[in-house]
Amino acid sequence: MTFEPLKNSYQTFQITLEFKADSEDGLLVYCGENEHGRGDFISLALVRGKLHYRFNCGTGAAQIVAESRVVIGRWHSVTLFRDGMSGWLRLDNDEPIAGRSQGQYTKITFRSPLYVGGSPSAYWLVKATGTNRGFVGCVQSLIVNNKVTDLRPWPLGRALSGADIGECNDSVCDLVSCANGGACYANRADGYICLCPLGFQGPLCEESFAVSSPLFNETVFSFASVPWPQTWQSYLSFMEFEVTFRPSAPDGTLLYSEDADSADFLSIGLSDRYVEFRFDCGSGGAVIRSLEQISLDSWHELRVSRTAKSGILQVDGQKPVEGIAEGAFTQIKCSSPLFVGGVPEYDRTKSQAGVLRPFTGIVQKLVLNDRPLPITSGYAGGVNVANSDHPCVDNPCANGGSCRPKWDSYECDCPLGYDGRHCQKAVTEAIEIPQFIGRSYLTYDNSDILKRISGSRTALFMRFKSTAADGLLLWRGDSPMRPNSDYLSVGLRDGALLFSYNLGSGPVNIVVNGTFSEGKWHRVKAVRDGQSGKLTVDDYGAKTGRSPGKMRQLNINGPLYVGGMKEIALHTNRQYVGGLVGCVSHFTLSTDYHLALVEDAADGKNINTCST
Repeated sequence: MTFEPLKNSYQTFQITLEFKADSEDGLLVYCGENEHGRGDFISLALVRGKLHYRFNCGTGAAQIVAESRVVIGRWHSVTLFRDGMSGWLRLDNDEPIAGRSQGQYTKITFRSPLYVGGSPSAYWLVKATGTNRGFVGCVQSLIVNNKVTDLRPWPLGRALSGADIGECNDSVCDLVSCANGGACYANRADGYICLCPLGFQGPLCEESFAVSSPLFNETVFSFASVPWPQTWQSYLSFMEFEVTFRPSAPDGTLLYSEDADSADFLSIGLSDRYVEFRFDCGSGGAVIRSLEQISLDSWHELRVSRTAKSGILQVDGQKPVEGIAEGAFTQIKCSSPLFVGGVPEYDRTKSQAGVLRPFTGIVQKLVLNDRPLPITSGYAGGVNVANSDHPCVDNPCANGGSCRPKWDSYECDCPLGYDGRHCQKAVTEAIEIPQFIGRSYLTYDNSDILKRISGSRTALFMRFKSTAADGLLLWRGDSPMRPNSDYLSVGLRDGALLFSYNLGSGPVNIVVNGTFSEGKWHRVKAVRDGQSGKLTVDDYGAKTGRSPGKMRQLNINGPLYVGGMKEIALHTNRQYVGGLVGCVSHFTLSTDYHLALVEDAADGKNINTCST
């Protein structure tokens, strides 16, 4: 096989080769001033079972012979080094053997291709190299000056030409059967791994397990594939990703998706510990790179957004970086799934995407447009994704609680009726006044309650106290929300109280300013009559407002939430991002319908008794 001539090597070079010989004689490596062994050259040859390393700077060759013999049929690793007139040869883990070339010259001119395994004129090279034959056997790794050479033919690999080259690992998978839909892959000339589907592991994919803290590893070609949660039309002009990840290698693919029929793609990856966001709307790409490198084996928070052809990348506390794609096109269509941690075939990705190798490390959280994308079997697919060493893997939350990872730590979300760090305590006494912790909620689906928060009129009264300036107190809206869906909500924003609703022709926000987050009890009364609304808090006087358009009825199919809800940012279109941190009491609808907050709830999370 031929590769391009050695570059930047006239003074010094290092070459490492892994090979398995089937014969005791043959040329392994040759590169020189010409193809006939006259003038400058380097060579490595097997001569009667021993390795001969020779180099000539123009005034006489160095000849270095390994002491150990090469064992036929066994893998060996050999390293050649040269600096000026000095050089050494090392076979496997033997001591290096040194030698010097003759004369005064210290530089070697390389003009011929780098030949591996033979050369067209091997017969005429016998005087220079010590053998007149080509090598018989297998080569599975070539590293030149610390760079791994891809041995596949150009353009996939670096091999420019060759003759009579076969594949060494053809029969490796013949006797292997991977279970559960796994596929055998020859990753070395005489070794294999099973590519196990998501949710299976073990040498032959024989063991099933639940993925809860996805760990990716370049050496086993791992990746996950997650479906886009909505149709591709939803993401043409805008997408925002949030990723929590912990890398263990400086390079790798975090996210990739593309369109098969156009130049469109988006990719997020690591390149030498810099985070790169690349995308192309079909008329030219953008490459947005973090200002600083990130540390390995520590947690990072990444936010990437793209609006039309403008992109923003923010990593941890670094300054956000912005960039704009070339050309006139502004939309991206992605027909492939979202690939996480790698892709199935690196040769087939868009060349501008910089998708070259898998990610090694943990991806803990992946959120697209406020919607969490779980990398779990059933929802996602993938290959050789393992679990990291995280407490959530052994689900420490009792009584149906769910484990929510937070970097190396976790929190348990407890169902109604249980409490404690691990939901281990049953709540035995009735909760009159519930306490909310920002990721709590109560939900109601009883028709007697729901009919009072719809139709042409709504009146509600509650008392609350809060220690946070933001938080949702009450929400009822369509699920999922569309841009002009009907909804009605009460909540805190920047310490002020907000009563907001949309009857289908636009929202109205009625605000009472004040600081209602000092942990004291406040009385709230919110009344809507058709389009007109009125909000009263304590004795601050009433504020009024009126929704636009002609619609007068509130038409909603979803449940009622108090104190928070699931995936708040997604379901409230970012009006709120967290629940109440505090307590609610005396909840009354239509002036005389009193709710027992906990007893009447259909469901809830993280509810405790309010501490007085």
